[in-house]
Amino acid sequence: MSLPDKSGLELVREMITIAENVPIIVLTGYVDANFAIKSLSMGISDYLLKDDLSPTILFKSIIYNIERNKNFVRLQESEQRYADLFQLSPQPMWVFDVETLEFLNVNQAAIGHYGYSQVEFMRMTIRDIRPKEELEYLENLMDSVRKENPKHLRVIVNHLKKDGTLIRVETHSNAIEFQGRSCRLVLAHDITAKLKYLEAIEEQNEKLRDIAWIQSHILRAPLSRLMGIVDLIQREDMEMDETKDFLKHLTNSAHELDEIIKDVVEKAQQIPGQNYYSPG
Repeated sequence: MSLPDKSGLELVREMITIAENVPIIVLTGYVDANFAIKSLSMGISDYLLKDDLSPTILFKSIIYNIERNKNFVRLQESEQRYADLFQLSPQPMWVFDVETLEFLNVNQAAIGHYGYSQVEFMRMTIRDIRPKEELEYLENLMDSVRKENPKHLRVIVNHLKKDGTLIRVETHSNAIEFQGRSCRLVLAHDITAKLKYLEAIEEQNEKLRDIAWIQSHILRAPLSRLMGIVDLIQREDMEMDETKDFLKHLTNSAHELDEIIKDVVEKAQQIPGQNYYSPG
């Protein structure tokens, strides 16, 4: 720890720069607890005293620090993979503090979808993306999360974009520790378009049910009269005046049937995505 041109913390600092990811063991004859603690906090792997040194101690220190460094490198690689998955996810994701509700990290998908910049998100809490009328529900939910700390939580809520657009979102969150704080990692899926599609389908089905009822009930009345009148004309030996009366009833029933068909066609044309040919 004492060389002609460098010594102490300056030497430690430069060795760490040169060694990069290689573990460093400090071997010194000076007993200084504060210096040892400072060296270890800077990134030194071990701190050995010459007076206490033996082949066994040195061997164990070298093997231990090599293996520990391997684990550290694997941990860094794992963290990097998770960071890549977070940032490259096509779905909005963020990390927030369970106590303060502050955003601690957001991915590019969240920035693009909600319209806030990274800097803006870091100044916000999750309250800022919720409608005012739902803040009480949010506080109650977070009280429950703090008490129970569920590993996984799924909720469907309303969110607000920066431009004020209200969206319906399905969120999945997991409990994690981030920057030494109790947090939750959230994945948000915008289901606004999906719900609108389902509403349109339900509206379409309702109109189809209405049309089906018309066809099965209202159409039967004039059609039954038409069939009955035709049957009478064919079977009875009628006078001309009677035949004219039946033909008049036949014409009226035909006009009534035509009006009902037009109404059915009009209702069918109001259904999105449906094209019907209208006679006349």
